[in-house]
Amino acid sequence: YQRRVHGGRPPQANGGYVMASLSDDGPQEGDESQTRNQVVQLSSVSTILSAVNVEKYWAQRYRLFSLYDSGIKLDNESWFSVTPEAIAAHTAHRCQCAVIVDAFAGVGGNTIQFAFSCQRVIAIDVDPAKIAMAHHNACVYGVQDRIEFIVGDFMQLSASLKADVVFLSPPWGGPEYLCAERFSIDSMTPNGTDIFHAAQRITPHIAYYLPRNTDLRELRRLQQGYCEVEKQFLNKKLKAITAYFGCLAR
Repeated sequence: YQRRVHGGRPPQANGGYVMASLSDDGPQEGDESQTRNQVVQLSSVSTILSAVNVEKYWAQRYRLFSLYDSGIKLDNESWFSVTPEAIAAHTAHRCQCAVIVDAFAGVGGNTIQFAFSCQRVIAIDVDPAKIAMAHHNACVYGVQDRIEFIVGDFMQLSASLKADVVFLSPPWGGPEYLCAERFSIDSMTPNGTDIFHAAQRITPHIAYYLPRNTDLRELRRLQQGYCEVEKQFLNKKLKAITAYFGCLAR
């Protein structure tokens, strides 16, 4: 089963909702003052984005975090790995529960949205710098009190965790994943199949966020029974898929 997700309704810091803006944030043609201002801004962050296409990712900053200008922090990797806020908000709505584990929290893109829809979020990442940024970013949105931040390896911690839902968004290996005709979940580190089985130790209710070119045959092999695959579109472009298992599947 496949569903198209066009945008979403990302939460504001006060818990209210606004319609997601799916248009480009760059200057309009003919707006010379705005163009000059963006050049200055791009110059100031060029060292931060040295490993990625600066203009491409900088122009999308408000799609990643609508409150970017309030002090959001990202590292190099996060510019191309954070889930766009509209998609994260939609996924959080689908995963509403008492306790959810964000197994690969990164700088908190999904974690923050889960905090708006769930009573408690357990945010895990092996990188202490990312957890520090996730905590800071959660403070920007005013949801830090609903989140338990843990520096650790999900694969080792999974046996001791208790939750209603587990959200998986492991590293895909950088933008190069798009070069493959089909993306294999077992090409990830940790191994994608092992990640799923670790999540099953906690709960059968799992949401797995994956590249748009993921081999769907591998998802069918993960678990016997029904699996819903949702295609997620942003600005009319397919960005990723999320596979829902257990009671999350429709």
